Amino acid sequence: MAYIGQSPADKGIGLFSQDTFTGDGSTTTFDMSNVAPDGGGNDIQVFVDNVRQQEGSSNAYTLGLDGSSENKRITFTTAPAASQSIFVLNPGTKNVQQITTVSDNVVSTAKLQASAVTTAKITDLNVTTAKIAADAINATKLADDAVSEEHLDNTAITGHTELAETAASNDVLLVFDTSASVLKKITASNVGLQPPTFSSVSPTNANSGDGTGNHTFTITGANFDATASAKLRKVGGTTQEFDSVTRNSATQLTAVIAKSSMSAADDPFGIIVTNGNGLTVTATGQINLNASPTFTTSAGSLGSARVSMSGVEVNAIDPESAGNVTFELQSGALPGGITLTNTGANGGTATFTGNFSSLATNNTTFNFVLRAVDAASNTTSRAFSFIQLGPVIQSFTSSGTFSVPSGVSSVDVLVVAGGGSGGSGNPASVAGAGAGAGGLIFMPAFTVTPGGTVSVTVGDGAATNTAHHNAGQAGQDSVFGTLTAKGGGAGGSYSTAGGQGGSGGGGGSAPGNAAGQATQSSQPGNSGAYGFGNDGGAGTPYSPGGEPASGGGGGAGAAGQAGGTHPAGQGGIGKAYTIADGTTSVYYAGGGGGSNNGGTQGGQGGGGNGSAYPVGSGQAGTANRGGGGGGGVSKDDPQGTGGAGGKGVVIVKF
Repeated sequence: MAYIGQSPADKGIGLFSQDTFTGDGSTTTFDMSNVAPDGGGNDIQVFVDNVRQQEGSSNAYTLGLDGSSENKRITFTTAPAASQSIFVLNPGTKNVQQITTVSDNVVSTAKLQASAVTTAKITDLNVTTAKIAADAINATKLADDAVSEEHLDNTAITGHTELAETAASNDVLLVFDTSASVLKKITASNVGLQPPTFSSVSPTNANSGDGTGNHTFTITGANFDATASAKLRKVGGTTQEFDSVTRNSATQLTAVIAKSSMSAADDPFGIIVTNGNGLTVTATGQINLNASPTFTTSAGSLGSARVSMSGVEVNAIDPESAGNVTFELQSGALPGGITLTNTGANGGTATFTGNFSSLATNNTTFNFVLRAVDAASNTTSRAFSFIQLGPVIQSFTSSGTFSVPSGVSSVDVLVVAGGGSGGSGNPASVAGAGAGAGGLIFMPAFTVTPGGTVSVTVGDGAATNTAHHNAGQAGQDSVFGTLTAKGGGAGGSYSTAGGQGGSGGGGGSAPGNAAGQATQSSQPGNSGAYGFGNDGGAGTPYSPGGEPASGGGGGAGAAGQAGGTHPAGQGGIGKAYTIADGTTSVYYAGGGGGSNNGGTQGGQGGGGNGSAYPVGSGQAGTANRGGGGGGGVSKDDPQGTGGAGGKGVVIVKF
């Protein structure tokens, strides 16, 4: 068979290839295993769930180039649903005539397979400068030592800024040999260029403080020459000079700068050390400028408590962050048994917890200084105080009820009965005697029921007996629960001996000169109820040429004195306790003084003084001290009356 033009070669029959895919509801592109014929999408057959799809941009799919610029990619207009079966039948190359020789200028880029042009296909010396893209030849394409001096421009390395990095001793430098007009390399150590090195700076966290004073930093490293200097590098890259830099040695510099000149906005600061030869070392992010913690709890008293410090706390914050702030005891002392505990998860809270190891005998103030420390080890100190309260003291000057607080199981109790009244005088030169003080009980650790009540009776002092030359009257009892203090005995007179009572009354100066006896039960030692009462003192009868002299009433601490031929007997002294306020020693239950020509003193503890001859009334005993009244005396009418007894008292401390 004859042909016009070039003879055809053998025909190639393309074989159909098959590709199977599965939709997922989102993927729209699928690449076939073989290139499609030049005819395009209509030359392949695409089936979705056995339904043939129509090619076209407005139809089911289009055919185009894949990532390797091959005609393999099917792009669906809508992603096949999940699990849909996709079947592609690709005829590949159709029956074509194979041309053995390609005409001139007919092979286009599209006809060349990727990576088809190899080194063997390029004739030597045929790649020109125009065929090489700008910056296409990088360092990896240059052989070691391939760039010789003839390929370097004399101005290639001039006009450039110096490297930020410090040259190491073994780094190679380029120098220009002016005599030979060539570049040469030389190690830094061979030209005496020893750069400084940096190791550390201390402190790494500076306290901004109050804007006064200085920061002092110690910089350590190596190779600091005699003219080495340093400066700060701000976080933005600018520098700040120190106020002074001192070279201590080749490995240490001391740098000082005013606190006011550093700003937290510039931290973290770096350190730059420069030697006299111009070589430097830079270390970034070395110093943080942190503000100190700020107390939100005011200085001064944190309150008071008697048993524990529950619910007491102090607070502080870190102004720069929500970092932890902890507290420590800087100076002073906390009450025994109390612990300072850091409890704040963020910010800072410290609580005081625990029970006092011992109860205070009176109000006690504890002064201490707490130091707040933030995460950067900056500190702020503040002085605080706390009062450990002494016991509760409740004084009864009239009868009532003591309500026992919850948690209180024992109390200290002072019970003082009312004092007796003193005896009266008469015109027959009879001197009335001093009365006995009320009986006294001091009971430490008296058992009570928490939350219960205790009945309290406060005995009145005896009233004055205005009858002629008669004895006084007895005082009334005071009671606290099961504790009973007996009323004081009456002072004697003309024909009446001193009366019995908590403390006995004194005897008069007439035939009835016998002293009264104490009836208050007592118990020695330091346990149980301490009961106290003493006898009165006897009187001296009147005798011609002599003066009447009556006895003094008994007190809680001592018996009344007997009357002599001239002086009257003094009242017995009382007992002293600090229970009223926890600190002041106060005497209670002193006996009344006897009377005579000059009178005499009542006993310390509220006992009334006796009157002076020829006429006078005795002094009353002190109220709420249980003192006995003083004796009265008279030579002529009207007669001197005896003094009234002092009212008792009940004092409770817990």
